[in-house]
Amino acid sequence: MNMVTLTTDLGYRDPYLAIVKVKLITQLPDIKIIDLSADIKDNNISDAAFIIKNALAYFPSGTVHLVGVKFISDTNNLHKTNNIDNTRYLIAKYKEQYIVCPDNGLFTLIDAGFNEPVYQLYYSENDKHHFFLKDIFVDAAIHLITKKNIEDIAIPTNDYYKAYQFESYVDGNILRGKGIYVDDFGNIITNITEKYFNEIRRNRGFTISLPGKRIKEIVNTYDEVKQGQPLVLFNSFGYLEVAVNGKSALSMLCPRDIGTKFEFNLIIEFND
Repeated sequence: MNMVTLTTDLGYRDPYLAIVKVKLITQLPDIKIIDLSADIKDNNISDAAFIIKNALAYFPSGTVHLVGVKFISDTNNLHKTNNIDNTRYLIAKYKEQYIVCPDNGLFTLIDAGFNEPVYQLYYSENDKHHFFLKDIFVDAAIHLITKKNIEDIAIPTNDYYKAYQFESYVDGNILRGKGIYVDDFGNIITNITEKYFNEIRRNRGFTISLPGKRIKEIVNTYDEVKQGQPLVLFNSFGYLEVAVNGKSALSMLCPRDIGTKFEFNLIIEFND
């Protein structure tokens, strides 16, 4: 099956996304195109990485993921190890699938231990990076789907941008985590995984401190608390999620003047 996914900030109001899709379809009529997200805000590469990372397991080998998000804005939840060049475009094969993206730190955000071969795409015209998703990435996707050699269109490189999420960590009896993604329901997904939480907990009791609320239980479904009440659960991706039944946790638990800077710290204290 020839499959391409799109993760972009193009939205649906303008014709840009449709233009990318029609260029793919006219060259490969049988191609399957899936929007992972068309609404990445403020060039938030951390959001794009979260989406790609947690979608990979559901796609077949050979899928090509086109990520049309450049790293322009900074975020408090990331740290970087080298400089950004938004005119460089990369290909890597990861878990038997291809990822095509700007040199934006995506690979190490998906996997901090990422160590797969990376290739830098050739392109000959300077104006092509103005709409790189259409002018460069579509041709790269078709090249990969038709099983042609990557080195026909790209050159191996070890010099690519690396960004990393701040990891959750333990300080005495306290586990500290951060919010790394907010979905459209306003649920706040943290960087604390169920596996890591259980390793640290060791069957101890715990208290989760939220703004204006202390929680001592992790529920299985939203409906275990009353409407309008906050809760925490492990979501289908295996991350600890902070939610409010029937409402937006982001709106209720985060400062009103948060603006484009999302900063949500989570503290879990274990009882010995």
